[in-house]
Amino acid sequence: MTKKPVIETRENGPLLIKGARSLTGPTGEAVEVKEVMALCRCGASSNKPFCDGTHNKIGFESSGGEPAGRDRVYSYEGNKVAVLYNPLVCSHAAECVRLAPEAFDPNARPWIQPDNATTEGLEAVVRACPSGALQIARSGESAAQLLEERADVVIQKDGPYWVTGCEIADPEPGEGGTKNKYVLCRCGLSGNKPYCDGTHRDKGWSDD
Repeated sequence: MTKKPVIETRENGPLLIKGARSLTGPTGEAVEVKEVMALCRCGASSNKPFCDGTHNKIGFESSGGEPAGRDRVYSYEGNKVAVLYNPLVCSHAAECVRLAPEAFDPNARPWIQPDNATTEGLEAVVRACPSGALQIARSGESAAQLLEERADVVIQKDGPYWVTGCEIADPEPGEGGTKNKYVLCRCGLSGNKPYCDGTHRDKGWSDD
């Protein structure tokens, strides 16, 4: 059986990824992978996505901060399925709003309305959600995470690392989260490090 890639977090330092099979850059290009790679997570490397040691110069701290959301799973019930959501786990990639705005509307109350979309459409949203903040439960069944096929690590333009199928030593980002897919902070500003909480967007962080 193929061994899963492993991601280790260095205290006040970079992410070490070992055995990565694929890495996709911010514009969709394939990035050459090596057996061991140090990825920047302080947000200040001059060689992004790779670490160049700048974290030492700027005094980057890998702990602390205030999480942007509560660690609680909310269940939004529909006639056929329920959609579960944990705001702490969410990286605010907004794939849900992009793919099914009729069911996911941040300005509506409740903001998730499963009956406004098909079950297949909801499953596609849960599958696309990069952080694992969303789960789906058919009537009478347990909640499930769904995975989308993508590179081990996908680097978002002016944003975080979307990770799929890589082991990580840190605990799950929150209740209902999964180590099968998650989003790691790249800007150094998250209040839930090593995971992304969407702060890069709020602060206008960029690769430049």
